[in-house]
Amino acid sequence: MIYIIITTSINNKVGVQNEIHRRQRYIESIEKILELVGTDLSIKTIVVENNGLRPTYLDNLNCSILYTDNNKINYHNKGGNELLDIKRVITHYNIQDNDIIIKLTGRYKLLSSRFLDLVKNNASNYDAFVKFYNVCTQKYEFDDCVLGLFAVKCKYLKDFNYKFTRSPECEFAEYIRVNINKDALIEVRDLDLECCFADNLRILKV
Repeated sequence: MIYIIITTSINNKVGVQNEIHRRQRYIESIEKILELVGTDLSIKTIVVENNGLRPTYLDNLNCSILYTDNNKINYHNKGGNELLDIKRVITHYNIQDNDIIIKLTGRYKLLSSRFLDLVKNNASNYDAFVKFYNVCTQKYEFDDCVLGLFAVKCKYLKDFNYKFTRSPECEFAEYIRVNINKDALIEVRDLDLECCFADNLRILKV
């Protein structure tokens, strides 16, 4: 089984505070991934939001949603909160160790089904699908990656924890390099993903 976990945080603690833009971006990006998945019963899409159980505009989307309280926890970076949300989804939906989890940042928009097709067609032979790339320098880096979209077997996410000694992107990239055999890892060149960064709302296609 393939699970898509879409991480959201309506009340963001860092970055540009623009509620209207954030809402529009979430709705647009999540509706796009739902359109790309379509009626594929081998994929389950789940939105997780971390500011507590309450009615939100996310309830109007045609997919499962889980609310957590994890945004109230203060970490050195929001990667820690996001990882807690992902692990909560794993537990709540009883996702199995060998199931594939596609993690997508809710404000990032997939422009095509390229990545979904790559994962679906290779899920039985590979453990992880990651783009190693620095979104600031816009260059390939061996120990940096795009955290906005990746796929990995559930067991690796269950065992992963941040040390908060480097950026979340670098710590996750290092974990993947160390724990997954290179023969079980697909280094993705083009995610066909439109990123919208929280710090300044800049757009970057990766």
